[in-house]
Amino acid sequence: MIFRLASIVLIIAAFFAATQAQKTVVVIDPTIPVANIDAAATATNQVEIDRVALPKLKAKYESDACTVNLELAGEASGSFTKAIARETIAFYQVCQTGNGLGVVALVVTENGKVTGIYASDSGWSFNIGSLPDINGNGLDELTLSFGGGMHQGQGGVGVEIVEFAGGLPKASGWFQAEEFTDTEPTAAWRVTAKPGKTPVYYRQKFVSKDGKRWTRSGANAVFKLTEPDGTFEAVK
Repeated sequence: MIFRLASIVLIIAAFFAATQAQKTVVVIDPTIPVANIDAAATATNQVEIDRVALPKLKAKYESDACTVNLELAGEASGSFTKAIARETIAFYQVCQTGNGLGVVALVVTENGKVTGIYASDSGWSFNIGSLPDINGNGLDELTLSFGGGMHQGQGGVGVEIVEFAGGLPKASGWFQAEEFTDTEPTAAWRVTAKPGKTPVYYRQKFVSKDGKRWTRSGANAVFKLTEPDGTFEAVK
């Protein structure tokens, strides 16, 4: 009787775990207003980052074209560089070198101490988010949002999905999250993922004339990420 009861409990637990694994995860939803950075950033130890990370970033990137001045785009918490860790990653604009061009940095902290500094010459930092290990390897992923100013009446926001591998943050791909022009309604895509060894991504288009009220456009459909073109390097 005890064995049978234990078997039933195990079956229920396995069924629950399988059900949880099938749930889709919201990767990004541009139709939801982004929280104020100053109010949202609570875990980042800025004093420690200014003491440890800022001098190293200045030593590597300070030049006539790049005046290093860390501007926080946001922070995310999770287990990014090792399983079952309690880490925070702060996403910074190190400098801007042109329209949509510039150096960005990810600074990892654990227990208030800087444990890693990574930078990339890849654009303008907009926002950061965390994803709950959608490929099941024990590490959480990051979403990094990039954009720029209007160019010839057009602009947009792109999002990279990033995970640490081989000691470095590496993008598995990117997608367009927003598209705006001077003359047409803004388009935005709500992206979700079905977790698995190879996650399946879905996107639903929305349009808005005022950036506040959004209307669904078309069907929610499977799509593939675009190959990334930027890389991060460790700053020591």
